[in-house]
Amino acid sequence: MGTLTLRREDGRIVCERVVVADRAHRRMRGLLGRRRLSPGQGMVLRPAFAIHTHFMHFPIDVVFLDSDQVVIAVERNLRPWRTASCRGAREVVELAAGECERRGLEVGDRVAWASRSMSDARSDTTGSLWDDAPEPRARVLVVSRDPRFVKLARFLFEGRGLEVEELSVPDRAADAAQDAHADVVVLDGGSDVAGVLRDANRLRAQRPDVPVVVAADAGGRSPAGMRVFDRWNETEELLGDVERLLAEHMTTAAPVLGD
Repeated sequence: MGTLTLRREDGRIVCERVVVADRAHRRMRGLLGRRRLSPGQGMVLRPAFAIHTHFMHFPIDVVFLDSDQVVIAVERNLRPWRTASCRGAREVVELAAGECERRGLEVGDRVAWASRSMSDARSDTTGSLWDDAPEPRARVLVVSRDPRFVKLARFLFEGRGLEVEELSVPDRAADAAQDAHADVVVLDGGSDVAGVLRDANRLRAQRPDVPVVVAADAGGRSPAGMRVFDRWNETEELLGDVERLLAEHMTTAAPVLGD
């Protein structure tokens, strides 16, 4: 990803380091996977007129620019699980929460993009946008109403270099898996084994491309042969199955190169 500096027309800096997301997969990923956005760091999505903050872990300031690089709307302190849009916008800039107020950026201001010179890079103390967020091996969506299980799953999966996203509403699992670009979904049913099996069947019907692992208070196999892992006593087995499914999923998803 390239980086630019965002300045006002008079030269005052708005953001020292802005990552350019100008391809579909970059815009879809956005700031997913980061735990914070520091002052002086940002991202510009182009072309774009709308964004969402699903699965993010922190609020942001959102700036909408038209084709003349004029600020036509500002959404301050947009929290996770929100959306924002602006008709007529051509670019959307995501900044750390509070940066618009701190930098005095308002609707009507005209801005300009500037290439980062070597001297800019040497004097910049904000660091790379992704320095503290290495690309995970894969993403796991954990669907559970039990925060204890979510905490356990996060410990297990993050220890293997996997990124974990959380969801407490099984009915939203299909959309959430797509929004989070999940590579595998772990469904926890707690004491409701029949319920989690229904959720798993529904998810598989809606998203047959995403592997599903099922956990509950009691392990075993369903009448249909679906494996249910005991969520407290078969954690190693559950983790092993997730790794197996990820390996199969990644192999299937990998492009085949011609001779």
